[in-house]
Amino acid sequence: METILVTELEFSKAAEVFRSVKDMCCKPAPADEAALAEAVALNGARAVIVGVAPYRGPLYEALGKKNGGIIARFGVGHDSIDKTLARLRDIAVTNTPGALDTSVAEHTMWLMGCLARKIVRQETRLRAGEFACEVGVELRGKTLGILGFGGIGRCVASMAHLGFGMKVIACSRHAPAEPPARFGVEHFTTSVEELFRASDVVSVHLPVNADTQRFVNATRLAWLKPGAMLINTARGAVLDEEALYDALASSRLAGAALDVFVCEPYAPLHPGKDLRTLDNVVLTPHTGSNTREANRRMAESALQNVRSFFSGDTGRMTRVDKP
Repeated sequence: METILVTELEFSKAAEVFRSVKDMCCKPAPADEAALAEAVALNGARAVIVGVAPYRGPLYEALGKKNGGIIARFGVGHDSIDKTLARLRDIAVTNTPGALDTSVAEHTMWLMGCLARKIVRQETRLRAGEFACEVGVELRGKTLGILGFGGIGRCVASMAHLGFGMKVIACSRHAPAEPPARFGVEHFTTSVEELFRASDVVSVHLPVNADTQRFVNATRLAWLKPGAMLINTARGAVLDEEALYDALASSRLAGAALDVFVCEPYAPLHPGKDLRTLDNVVLTPHTGSNTREANRRMAESALQNVRSFFSGDTGRMTRVDKP
């Protein structure tokens, strides 16, 4: 029976699923690369299921000694995995698209609501003994700009339009195959500047690649209306955190809510620009996909990728390691 190593945090998120597997033996393993590579060697494993921790060398060497292996991401983003090294070692890399769309989209809406009604700031003051309310804004009728119109972006569009009555515009490099209007989008554009200038709230849903590093920078943030809000539940690397700090500290932007960061756990890139010191920021610890339902779906999807690898049915794998 094949042994599959699952990094400890991911194992704990869906332990019931992993423990119920009958055709493979799923074992928790450290996320640290050196320790995980050692566990691969000790267990003779050809498959690992991993989270967001970066893997840059030893893991590929360990799996490469097994005449081919698989790194199955428990999630969607795969910038933490070196696809070039994987191909050189004949290691397949997969992810779990669609499994977390609803959870991340819902989290995006909760963050948006926290900003609109200043929930965190008022809750903090109430706990400190101050019973004083602040004026918020309604989401209904506001323009939501969705930057990146993949599965999560489409879910957010539907929730915002159908649930909150927002006017939704969307932007991506190419028009989607399905009509954007199906998801409540009133206007689709390929112009980032048009999207930013028209939006009361911008929600970022970009993948990380060479073209999107620090994509939301000072220039693009300056296109936003005074008093606009920004949400990022995609990847920290697509946002210039220092430029965002400046826009928020000057109160040109009303607020920002972030679930992802350049450094995780969060650490400011500049000691004088710590987002945690601002009271118009809502921060959560990369928890957008962390629901019981999404964790179950991600585990099941990752396991199906591993099964397909072992059976040679590579056409059923959701691979992300192609050049």
